[in-house]
Amino acid sequence: MAGAALLLAACGGGADPAGGSKAAGNGGGASGGGDVKKASLAQPGAVTVAFCHPIPDGSSGGDGGKVYGLTVRSYSAENGAVLAERSTVLPSGVEPTAVCKKDGPAKGPGLAFNKDLTQVAGISRAGTTDRAAAFDLATGKEVSPPDPDAFTKRAKNTGAAFHPVTGRLWYDEQPHGFRSNDPVVSRDTKAGVASEQRVPYEKIPSLLRQDGPTATAVLATNKVNGPAVPAGGVVATSAASGGLRLARVSDKGEAGVDGYLTDLDTKGLGEDGPDCEPTFWHDATTLVCEFKKITVSADYKKVVKTEDLIPKNDRVSLAPLPSPDGKSFAFLSKGEGGQWALFRAGFTGGAQPVKIANVDQPLDGADKHRMSLVRWN
Repeated sequence: MAGAALLLAACGGGADPAGGSKAAGNGGGASGGGDVKKASLAQPGAVTVAFCHPIPDGSSGGDGGKVYGLTVRSYSAENGAVLAERSTVLPSGVEPTAVCKKDGPAKGPGLAFNKDLTQVAGISRAGTTDRAAAFDLATGKEVSPPDPDAFTKRAKNTGAAFHPVTGRLWYDEQPHGFRSNDPVVSRDTKAGVASEQRVPYEKIPSLLRQDGPTATAVLATNKVNGPAVPAGGVVATSAASGGLRLARVSDKGEAGVDGYLTDLDTKGLGEDGPDCEPTFWHDATTLVCEFKKITVSADYKKVVKTEDLIPKNDRVSLAPLPSPDGKSFAFLSKGEGGQWALFRAGFTGGAQPVKIANVDQPLDGADKHRMSLVRWN
């Protein structure tokens, strides 16, 4: 754990240090001139970015002998000032959901964090069974861990996501150790496993129809990036061989939560449609798919219109996220020289995006971080 200890010291330790320090990158501070290390990450009007990188920990256990260093930073959407920042090192054998995996841009990174951005969801592989857990962003410690001396048998968990409205942690449950007709579970992280509520597999369709945030969180427990329409019941998905698709929730399912999704024959989508990853629904019939705004008919049978949200360019840009009022969106983009920056733009499309701030990687000794845009609070 020598590498982790060095990074933890560079980050200011597990607890927030006192002394009015400023976050690197923009020289800004918390509202009112306070300490960015103590200010809330979830301040209204703040756009939050996560940085993650693996650290060799010198052991043969855990996730291949490495731990993860995680920094979460919030910028003012108005002037780009750094409002708050947390840095921590997670325990050995723990990987956060969505924001630390290597396979391309993060999908649904906002679901990895709770509502007030004080906890991150992860899968702990340190014990005998993979299990869903939540970790404090200020200390790196697990929130309400199970009793280590209890004689209990828990089902395997492979995916976890925070509900963006209720704040409960949702996760899959695989008592047989493989993907099957298993329940999904949610709990209040601070109350621990005593607050668990199970939903049997046959009742999952009611969750997917309940509302968009619930459906999206439940699908994420099976690692499905499936943003649902605000009212629930219809989900956008993508497949490497079939492009962007819409699916409706059915009452008959196969293995896994996504087994209840039946593809819709939406004219203008599929193999001949836009090649992009579904990001979020702007409203019931308008899907944002990376930087395309796709309007579909009310019955979801055809594409009415497709618009580009930003001008054609050769930059590297990560998927956008909407403002709280739904009038604009923010995104991370890298241009010539390799400088990442935070931009915002409106949904009218085609206009030149407005730069909010340069985004510099944390000064924690890592050469490269995986960046994710988490939320516009």
